[in-house]
Amino acid sequence: MLAGTALRHQMILPEQQFLYDYWRSKCRNGQLPSRADIDPSAIYQHLPMISIIEACPEDYPETNARRFKYRLAGTGFWDLYEAEITGQYIDELPIGCRCAYWQRVLGRVVDMGRPSAGVTKPGTPLRAHLAQFWIRLPLAEDGINVTSILGFDHLVKYSELPQHMAEPQKISA
Repeated sequence: MLAGTALRHQMILPEQQFLYDYWRSKCRNGQLPSRADIDPSAIYQHLPMISIIEACPEDYPETNARRFKYRLAGTGFWDLYEAEITGQYIDELPIGCRCAYWQRVLGRVVDMGRPSAGVTKPGTPLRAHLAQFWIRLPLAEDGINVTSILGFDHLVKYSELPQHMAEPQKISA
């Protein structure tokens, strides 16, 4: 579950690597950290784009469907969504077809109990000129069963990306 650092070496941005290293430092004896293990003062420089997303099982026993709710979203998300998203479900955000993408990413983090990182297009109406670098890190109150996800996003203008990264939508989680 927590062995190796291959994912860290695939991360492009130092900010992603920093958050990943911080999260790994909170893993103890092969167990995942809990929300209480995360100290905002240790990651203060990234707080505007930090999120905590809760995995919410829904009453759909025939499909085991679940929704994901933003329990905390930093102030930087206002620029992305032009609204407060704390308290909203992923499927309530103005991201169109990106909702299915995020359902898959978050579902995989919960099901596998492993972090995930990547880059995509935000999918918001006025942000098509940005690449969204992200990392999602599992949190578990009991150290094993994922109950929430620590997220970090970093937005970069396509014009500022190195040439070999001109099409980030091709990189998948």
